[in-house]
Amino acid sequence: MLTKIRWETADYRRIRPTLELSVVIAMVAASLLHASWHALVKSSDDQVVALAGMNLVSAAVALAVLPLVGMANSAAMWVIAGSVALHFTYKIALARLYKQSGLGQAYPLARGITPVFASAIAFVALGESPPGLAVVGLLTVCTGLVALALERGGGISPRTFGAALLAGGAVAAYSVVDAYGVRIAGDWAVFTAWLVASDSALFVAYALSTRREACLRSWGRNWRRVVASGLFGVVSFCVFMWALGRAPVGPVTALRETSVLFAVLIGIVLLRERPRRQQLSAAACVTVGVVLIALARTA
Repeated sequence: MLTKIRWETADYRRIRPTLELSVVIAMVAASLLHASWHALVKSSDDQVVALAGMNLVSAAVALAVLPLVGMANSAAMWVIAGSVALHFTYKIALARLYKQSGLGQAYPLARGITPVFASAIAFVALGESPPGLAVVGLLTVCTGLVALALERGGGISPRTFGAALLAGGAVAAYSVVDAYGVRIAGDWAVFTAWLVASDSALFVAYALSTRREACLRSWGRNWRRVVASGLFGVVSFCVFMWALGRAPVGPVTALRETSVLFAVLIGIVLLRERPRRQQLSAAACVTVGVVLIALARTA
């Protein structure tokens, strides 16, 4: 089995995915859904319960799809096992992060480091080298995201920074692992369905084993929020997985993190938060980065 996986890895290195306009548009749209489910989770009383609720919905969707997509190959299933561990780590770190800091600071800080980590891992493990303009765009996006995280002027505690580092690192790692898995599976839908079903089932089981009464009470009382966050999450993740099968990991993860820009807009338009100059400048920086990534695409 390990020999087969090594062979698949060597074969994978010869694949050179490109960044197409359709990927850019799809990822920007998915980032809006991504920001929406994060806002729903952050505003919940217990983030673990909220994450488990959305995973309950995503598990139901994935289980319904499994008979249609069929079984993933053995190499892909090994990759899924590793990816599930990384996704679980991310969710636990995210829940802790949201307990320690607000959405406007915690989310940009965690997500801002993801594209750089993902690009570095993809370069070392998968041999991916995005175009120079895409690298500039990626770094511009990251600069804007970190500026958003720091713009409130308050200091960041070591615990908050540690949780953000763990969450961002886990996202970067699972982005590369999932990109590899999608491509060796030969079909992004097959890999995604099995990953979502496995990952969601594990986290729901964890939540029920640690806070069963809270889960059942919250899911029943807030079922509309649970369904909305679950659908937002599964659709945005499916688009992300589809994009990983078609484009380099670094630019795709950078485009995904534009969800922070939408989070700022949601706060201003829907939550009536007062916009600040540095906040708007950082958001503009993210937008410029996305444009640069889009311009760097190859046909």
